[in-house]
Amino acid sequence: MDHNATNVHTVIQDVEVYAVVSSNGRFQYISSNSTELIGYSYDDLIGKYMKDFIHSEDLFLIESYFFNEHHLHPCTFRFMHKKGSYVWFQATVDFIRSTVSKQGQDIVLKIRVLDTYNVMIEQSIENDKNSQDYTIGQVDGDLLLDDLPSPLYISHLGKIVYVNKAFMELLGANSKAQLIGKHTVDFIDNSYHEVVKNRIKRLHTGEKIGIIEQTWSRLDGIEINVEVTANLTTFKGEKVELIVLTDISSRRNFQKILQKSRERYQRLIDNSIDTIGVIHQDKWVFINESGVKLFEAGDYPEMLGKNIYEHLHPNDHQKMKESLENILSGKSEVNVTNQSWVISKEKTIYSEMVCIPTTYFGELAVQVILRDISDRKKTEELMLRSEKLSIAGQLAAGIAHEIRNPLTAIKGFLQIMHPEFKNHAQYFQIIFSELNRIEMILSELLVLAKPQETQFRKTNLVTLIQDVAMLLETQANLNSVSILQKHEYAKLLINCDQNQLKQVFINLFKNAIDAMPKGGKVTVQTKRTEDKIRIIVQDEGEGIPAELIDRLGEPFLTTKEKGNGLGLMITYKIIEDHNGSITVESTVGKGSTFTVEMPSGDFLGE
Repeated sequence: MDHNATNVHTVIQDVEVYAVVSSNGRFQYISSNSTELIGYSYDDLIGKYMKDFIHSEDLFLIESYFFNEHHLHPCTFRFMHKKGSYVWFQATVDFIRSTVSKQGQDIVLKIRVLDTYNVMIEQSIENDKNSQDYTIGQVDGDLLLDDLPSPLYISHLGKIVYVNKAFMELLGANSKAQLIGKHTVDFIDNSYHEVVKNRIKRLHTGEKIGIIEQTWSRLDGIEINVEVTANLTTFKGEKVELIVLTDISSRRNFQKILQKSRERYQRLIDNSIDTIGVIHQDKWVFINESGVKLFEAGDYPEMLGKNIYEHLHPNDHQKMKESLENILSGKSEVNVTNQSWVISKEKTIYSEMVCIPTTYFGELAVQVILRDISDRKKTEELMLRSEKLSIAGQLAAGIAHEIRNPLTAIKGFLQIMHPEFKNHAQYFQIIFSELNRIEMILSELLVLAKPQETQFRKTNLVTLIQDVAMLLETQANLNSVSILQKHEYAKLLINCDQNQLKQVFINLFKNAIDAMPKGGKVTVQTKRTEDKIRIIVQDEGEGIPAELIDRLGEPFLTTKEKGNGLGLMITYKIIEDHNGSITVESTVGKGSTFTVEMPSGDFLGE
């Protein structure tokens, strides 16, 4: 034997390649080590038909293997190397499928090279003209073959010339005469006829053929499933086929039951509203249709092989690694965690994930169930904010009433004492200024605590904003701030409480002005989408730290030196009462943008 061939055997014996083939036979995915095994790169194979690389004599095997769903047994075939020679492969198929593609089911293959030593022996037998004759001796009369427990027959180019007792029992024959002289295909399902003829032809050319499954019909018409092993021998001086059958009907029935169970399980997975996937070596190796939609992927193959950390928020990486490690190491059988996924710059989703152990082609993997809880998280935040508002309102009512009475008395006595302390008039001015500030805070607290009677009416939002800008123009000029307005339309009619909405924009404009102590520009824009009106207030101020943005609207949370946070709290409450929302974007040192969205009413544009 060639020593170089032995070296090849040592190198490539354990190399395995994973591939995904579409229902029409095109390569959709192949692992990167394909170059090492067959010389082709990923780009060489993707989109190409698999049949273009299969040995012509093995094409019928591939078709039989895929289309008759013999997925639980390995399939052996020859695949053309990029250099032109053929490599013997053995392929197995995993049941994991996807119905995202409505054109059929994808086939996931795990391919390995067959033992090259055995392949070379087969080739040497084929090429050796003086190879041994597969003679089992003359088979005239009664032979030991008759008593073999395995069904066996001998045929010459498909015509049966000998059968044993076990074969007669298998086909329900009472005598050998019922079988001898018949052609093999008389008992075999039509779909296998071409395959049988091709196998006989290959057998007589000296080629060793593998095991195949077939469907036969007994003499009473009952169908049975058999496993067929064939070899060449001599009978009365002629080369004939020695065929051994194994009845696998029970096994096939069990496989059908198992397959139906898997299909039901697969339908549950594919139609689940939750994302169900399999993670192997930190990569998605399977994901259902809900997962494809969740991650906004184009199709199923786009997710195959993608690293799970690509979308996972960096803050959750360590927690994810620990969860997967606990499952893979056997420390826990179930692990439940929460995490967030960055789908795009504009979209982040929050999920609850359940991890359980599974296998992927015999290797440990993790099956996950992801539930999108973004809406639930948003609801919880709204409930928490509502609860804070309620508590703040109750506190505000009590504090305001308790403080206002003594405050009134203090201001009254100070007014009486004022003439006697003319030399300290400046102190009195400061005291009265601070007392007035306390009263203003109390008024804001009472506005927050006391239910306000809302009077909704049709209002031109553009005019309302212009009035607020004019009201604050003097204060803006004193702070070297200019207010720039950009309106797409002269009229944007909405149903609202004018006074409350004026309070909202007064608060937002004042905050923008206060955020620019050295002066700057406040830009206010109004826009309209299909069902919403958007008001954008942008400043060039100091910005808001990222850790505070999500907490804006909480009582007494402020970035101002003398602020109390109640203005924004009231603003959020009014907008929520108008079925609107406020979002904030800010960069420290560059400024902040407050965006108010409200339902649009009748629309008039001029």
